[in-house]
This record gives sequence, C-alpha cells and structure tokens, in this order.
Amino acid sequence: MKTKQTHSYWQQHISEWQKSGWSQATYCKQHGLKANRFSYHKLKFKTKAAQTSSSGFINIPVAQVAVKETQAPLTLHFSNGLSLSGIEGNNVGLVKQLAAVLS
Repeated sequence: MKTKQTHSYWQQHISEWQKSGWSQATYCKQHGLKANRFSYHKLKFKTKAAQTSSSGFINIPVAQVAVKETQAPLTLHFSNGLSLSGIEGNNVGLVKQLAAVLS
C-alpha cells in the first residue's frame, strides 16, 4: 500500500472503531486486522495530531478567579527562561492550583 493509501486506510478504521463502541481487540478481530498494527497506527495518528494542533501551551483547569480580585498580572517563569511573578495575597489560591496541576 502506498503511504497516502495506508494513511487513509488506517484513519478510516480508527474512526470506525471509535464510533463502534467495541473494544479494540473485538474491532480488529471483526475486520481481520492485526491488533499490533492497529495500535501502531492509532498511536501514530494521535502523536501526529498532537504535533500539528499543539500551540506549545497546555490546558490547565483552574477555578475561575474574578478579574477584580487580581490587581497585578501573574506571570509564569520557568527554568528555560520563563519565570513566575506577581504573586500576591489575592492570587495565592490561583498559584496553588497551578502548582498542584504542574507538579
């Protein structure tokens, strides 16, 4: 199979499997697919999608903080040149939530 055909072939099967509600093993058995090849392509598409759609930022769920509670901007600074600043009494809760998620 050519690369483009292979891509479409596995993408179609992965999509159909997700819609089916079946376990991966059952889907592969029903369609005569090798489970290890299916897993390989599923991971390959997942990795490729993450690379192409990633902005470099991660989504961190935190409780909403009212804008008026935070007077100074909060800035994150990491070891690669970024830093965390602007921590004040009124945003300590947010900082704790960020630290818990990031640790």
